[in-house]
Amino acid sequence: MSTPIRRSRLDLRKTFRGAGAIGAGVLVLLVAMLLLFGFNRVDDFEVAVKRNPVTGAVDPIPYRQGLYHSILRSWTNYDRREIEYPPSGQSERLAALTADQLSIEIDAAYRYRLNPDSVVHLFLTVGDKRAIHNFVYNTYRSAVRDAVSELLAADILSRERTGIGGRIEELMSEELVPRGIVMTQFFVREIEPPEALRLAIEQKLAREQQVQAEGYQTQVVEEQANQKRAEAAGIRDAQEIIATSLTGTAGQRYLYWRYLEMLGEVAEGTNNMVIAPTEGGIPLFFTPGG
Repeated sequence: MSTPIRRSRLDLRKTFRGAGAIGAGVLVLLVAMLLLFGFNRVDDFEVAVKRNPVTGAVDPIPYRQGLYHSILRSWTNYDRREIEYPPSGQSERLAALTADQLSIEIDAAYRYRLNPDSVVHLFLTVGDKRAIHNFVYNTYRSAVRDAVSELLAADILSRERTGIGGRIEELMSEELVPRGIVMTQFFVREIEPPEALRLAIEQKLAREQQVQAEGYQTQVVEEQANQKRAEAAGIRDAQEIIATSLTGTAGQRYLYWRYLEMLGEVAEGTNNMVIAPTEGGIPLFFTPGG
């Protein structure tokens, strides 16, 4: 075999070897990139939606906990746990107009969670986690305005906080539940009326307390009057009984017996003067023991 042919074969082998080394390097790089960036992790407290970035098709089935590759796939993960707003136990103050056009400030907070079976619908109609959060927040603001506008300011302040809070939560649920968002709790921590209304309410409460105090005093006076009437009735009844008992022969005998009893008591004392009636009508004065 000639030397040029041998050299051509050697060059071709070297070329293949070089190409094989490059291909192996590219393969290793692809595997490394796949391991580092080619998977989507879904934790046990999450649920994910899969979308084909080329065709735009969305898988109708939500994906639960697991590790899924991302080759020609894009993933959107959603949290299944309760989401609190504002976070860390805080609250947000919103102003709304009542039916009588007075501004009421409501300090409130809420919690919600996503229905895992509805995340695909949420992805298609609302968007990712941030979009859903904004949607819930806007629903909350609208529900506060609508709930407050249904009532007069005095009615809102006379109700318990759970009353207006329950109405706001009801309006939010009407909008959120059909989309797969469940309201778990709604808190109304404070209702702040306008200054003029607050002063009017304080004056009203003060007047009610005054009326209650005056009513109590009236009851005391009436009770005292009833007691006096009862005492007078008792004295009257006693006098009637005494007058009845002193009439007739029996009454005269009782008086004579009482007279003799008193004479005995006087006789036991000293320096006492007794006035005794006589048949001639002239009283007889004498001192017992004298």
